[in-house]
This record gives sequence, structure tokens and C-alpha cells, in this order.
Amino acid sequence: MLTFLTGVTLTIHLIVDLALYLCIAFSLWNIARTNHLSFAWIAFVPFLQYAIIGTLCEEYILWGVRIRPLSLILVGLNFLQFFLSLISGFFLLNILLNLLMVLILHKFFYLFHPERAMFYAALSMLGEIPLAIFLFLLRDKPIQMSAAAYPYPFPNRK
Repeated sequence: MLTFLTGVTLTIHLIVDLALYLCIAFSLWNIARTNHLSFAWIAFVPFLQYAIIGTLCEEYILWGVRIRPLSLILVGLNFLQFFLSLISGFFLLNILLNLLMVLILHKFFYLFHPERAMFYAALSMLGEIPLAIFLFLLRDKPIQMSAAAYPYPFPNRK
């Protein structure tokens, strides 16, 4: 009986993960097409799909430090988070990487919906379910402003 329940739980988990992956992939694909990115197909490649978010955000400035190229940084950040989740003992580092990801997601959501960007970014910390929902909501919406017009939450240190 225990083996049966384990198999059912694993099957349900795999179905939910596949549904979330497909929702995120199709949403990012549609966002890339709507905003005229030539490599929209990359949305269907795990880890690389975050390059679409990085390309639209262009760069991130954190306390005066310019983080570029954001597309490569996001792909590496996503891969590193996945890798660290498989290894125990890196909980604090994983939280810090998640916070950096949320800051970048805030900029991404701000480009589409400035009034709800904080809400979307904060809830995206809870996992892929809210992220999939928010990307699905934005899938047909063009960017509302230039990435350079983003008001960074932390002031530049001089």
C-alpha cells in the first residue's frame, strides 16, 4: 500500500511540475513574441528560458554595481539555485540568490505592470506556482516602459 501511495504521489508531482513548466514556457514564449525577441523558442529550454526575462530587463543596478549581461546572469542564477537545492548546507546562500532573483523579477514585472510589480515579485518568492500565474497574466501584454526608466529600490552609493 505504501508503494502505491508513493507512486501516486510521485505521478501527481510530475504532472504538476510538467504543467507549471509548460505554463511558464508558453507564457515566456508569448511574452518574447509580443515584445519582438528573435529567440522566443528559447522559452522551451529549461534554465535558458530565463534569458528572455534578462534580455527584456537588460541590466540591474544594485547599490551602484551594474549587473550585465542580465540574460546570462539569470540563466546561471537559476541553474545555481537548482544545483544548491540538491545539496544540503547551502540554505542561506540559496535565500540570498532567491532575493536577487526577486529583485530582478520586480524590474521585469515593473516593465509590464508598475502598480502590481511589488506584489508579483513578492509572491514569486513562494515558488513556481505564483510565477507561472503572473507570467500567464502578462503573456499578451507589451512592455509599458523602457528598461532604463526603472526606478531602482536602492540608491546609488558614491
